[in-house]
Amino acid sequence: MEGRSYLRLLLIMMATAVSSIALNRLGIDKENILMFFMVGVLLVTALTRGYRFGIIASFISVMAFNYFFAEPLHTFVINNTNDIALIFFFLTASVISSSLTVRFQRQLLISQKNERTAKLLYEVLQRLLNVTGEANIAQQGIRCIKEYTGCDSVVELNESSQIYKSDSFIFDEGLKIMEIPIMGLARKLGTLKIYGSGPSLNIEKKWIANAVAAQIGIVLDRELIYNERENIKIAMEREHLKSNLLRSISHDLRTPLTGITGASSYILQRSKSLDMKSIEHLAKDINEQAVWLTTMVENILNMTRIENGKLEVKKQIEVVEDIVNDAVSHVNGLSERPFCIKMPKELIAIPMDGKMIAQVLINLLDNAITHTSKDAPVELSVFQRDGYVEFNVADGGKGIDPAMANKIFDAFVTSGKCGSDGKRGIGLGLAICKAIVESHGGSIWAGKSSLGGALFAFTLPCMKDYSNQAK
Repeated sequence: MEGRSYLRLLLIMMATAVSSIALNRLGIDKENILMFFMVGVLLVTALTRGYRFGIIASFISVMAFNYFFAEPLHTFVINNTNDIALIFFFLTASVISSSLTVRFQRQLLISQKNERTAKLLYEVLQRLLNVTGEANIAQQGIRCIKEYTGCDSVVELNESSQIYKSDSFIFDEGLKIMEIPIMGLARKLGTLKIYGSGPSLNIEKKWIANAVAAQIGIVLDRELIYNERENIKIAMEREHLKSNLLRSISHDLRTPLTGITGASSYILQRSKSLDMKSIEHLAKDINEQAVWLTTMVENILNMTRIENGKLEVKKQIEVVEDIVNDAVSHVNGLSERPFCIKMPKELIAIPMDGKMIAQVLINLLDNAITHTSKDAPVELSVFQRDGYVEFNVADGGKGIDPAMANKIFDAFVTSGKCGSDGKRGIGLGLAICKAIVESHGGSIWAGKSSLGGALFAFTLPCMKDYSNQAK
């Protein structure tokens, strides 16, 4: 780089001297020629880097002017006092102007470097902010190091004890050339290790590596804070769900237990005076209340398994009609209202956990009975379509409240009203239906039925889909 600067200095001074001689022969005064030398000095300063080139050009210009234009010519002796003053002022002005020019150049270089630095930091931060998850953040930082420094790197995180590296990188501690701590706001989060086959990084690349490590720390800290907040939020929601569950259970168990206790006590006290018809009626009431309690307890147990991630689906080939009939037999109140089942003529057998799907149908049918009057029709229909079987439970009630449409399958969501049987649900049935259906690879939704009320439908994959899943 310096060799080129010296060459430019020599060429510019030679060109300036030759041009000055030519201008002098054309009759240009030596004072103006000295200004032409000033142009040469400024040109040298602009095309080179550093103070010394401008100062050297100033002295060369003075010597050339003295040799070619000051009396006596072709010597370095100066007899004229005016020439001495002229040369002195020229030398002073040229040194000052070249120094100022070099200073401006350096300020320009600093501002350009600061701009590049700010742009690099912005690019790195944007790339890191666009990813989530500890692993993705670490890998993005590794890619930035490779792109901006040309070196491989490894990110070691303290909290998770994970080590991240690029897929093609092979560990060799002998190639480690730099180690940078990844700092969060309050603690050290990990270490960024730089590896390379060459010498240590230059100052600029070291600065880039430190900047990337700092940005990784900022983004990881944000990720940790976000995860902590989410964990706190989840814990609060769980506590809220537990409170709702306990409150709902304590309220809703009272009604059926009171009915069972009252009916059984009445039978015990009046067993000798009651006729068989009355006993059968009371026994039926006890049975209905017990079935309702059994369903509710089953839902609570299923919800507990879902929350703990222990909902086990044991699939085997089941006949759909058998599952439908089994579910219908466990629902009280269907015989007392208009109810029909629509099944296809052909036999349908699909992979499912029969007990769970029966529970889904029981919950949907019980939901239809609970939220409609006793004269409202209920319809259960099954269709086989391309690749899946669809189950529909429709009723002739008032339909779904628009305010509940988007959250109807959430846990503990209820209408807040008692059903036609005087009971109020605890808001678990539909949430459990959704979890069970989705665990089977199906989908569930709600809408408006052709009977004028609510429609709840879900699909299950057929044999073809199941065999693919099994593979």
